[in-house]
Amino acid sequence: MQLFKWPKPTLLKFLILNLSLLVTYCLRFRRIAISMVMVTILLSSCVERYRPDDLYLKEGVLVINAHINDNPGIQTIEISRSSHPEHPSFIPESNCFTLLLREDGESIEFSDSEQPGIYTADLDADFLRPGMQFQVQFVTQDGNEYQSDFDKIRPVPTIDSIYYKVESMTYTGDEDPVDGIRFYIDFTNDNEAYEYIRWELVETYEFHNPTMEAFYYPNRWTVIPLTEEDGPRVCYITHQLPAVHSLSTKNLESGSFSKAFDFVPNDQLEQKLLYKYSLLVRQYSTGPEGFHYWQETGANRKDQGAIFTKQPTLLKSNICNIANESEKVLGFFTMSAVQEVRAIAEEIPGLDHSPDPYYCLPVDSGPGSNRPQVFPSYFARATYNEETIYARVNHHCVDCREYKHSSAVEPDFW
Repeated sequence: MQLFKWPKPTLLKFLILNLSLLVTYCLRFRRIAISMVMVTILLSSCVERYRPDDLYLKEGVLVINAHINDNPGIQTIEISRSSHPEHPSFIPESNCFTLLLREDGESIEFSDSEQPGIYTADLDADFLRPGMQFQVQFVTQDGNEYQSDFDKIRPVPTIDSIYYKVESMTYTGDEDPVDGIRFYIDFTNDNEAYEYIRWELVETYEFHNPTMEAFYYPNRWTVIPLTEEDGPRVCYITHQLPAVHSLSTKNLESGSFSKAFDFVPNDQLEQKLLYKYSLLVRQYSTGPEGFHYWQETGANRKDQGAIFTKQPTLLKSNICNIANESEKVLGFFTMSAVQEVRAIAEEIPGLDHSPDPYYCLPVDSGPGSNRPQVFPSYFARATYNEETIYARVNHHCVDCREYKHSSAVEPDFW
């Protein structure tokens, strides 16, 4: 197909190109604009501003995340202090003495890792005995002693299979459906000892920057061509999905069941399904207290993305200060059995695998656009629409490692 040839002058070309991109992106993301208008209207009318209580605003509250599973190997316990919600940061609680105690008196110490606030131990199968009760204990550097409630490793169903289906979804505010895929797992409920299940999802996908020459200007007098090693074009982005999936098996009949997970849209900008996509599914057993904790965690995550349908909940912890039980502690301790399985999707039939043709390309914006004005700067040279353009681009356009949770190192499972 004959590509459209841009008319002169250069300024007119720039305006037309950007207008075209603007129209395309506005149509694609108009549901976001509609949602923002609704938020503005509601905030100015019927929604009362939520003012969290003192604990939510208080800095320095002890936070512990200790979720141990039955997989032998290195496991972690995270101990930190809360930061102000308007200025979130990780404040590690260093130099803690941390133990995982078994009901028969056996214990294993978790040691400081290279990352402050993260404590690790190598747990073996003999120590992680199903059905036995466990408790986490730790002493902070100021001498305060804390302990959790006891919890045990419960059995978890085996994941029989994992697969995906090509589906379509129409988002709120859109008229046209979006194509994509949805993953499913099958498991068998065949044991009365199963109580509650939760799932944790981790996605990894291949991301490509456009092929073009790249240059780095550290200052006005120096220009450095970027090699593939300096500015890799292909990366692998990994995210833990925020959605919380959980299920009570108490009222389930025996037999085979399917569980559906989140829809993955085929978006040219995200590129999740353009090249190769992987989903790691971890299936955990949990008890009633842990089930309630994860349910509330999921509700908080969901409602923080909605229009204040529910005020954030401060989740009750199962960890306390031994000498001062009135001290508020955040976080939770659980013991779980885990099953995990990974699926790969690539060259998915029925989906358009073409990337956005203008993503990250340099744009001639008029006189001076081909010379750096601020430093450091990144420039690129690319040929498209029968013309070669040399102009400034964002750093991530010439080095895909700049994307969040991105690495140029190919995963072992790839």
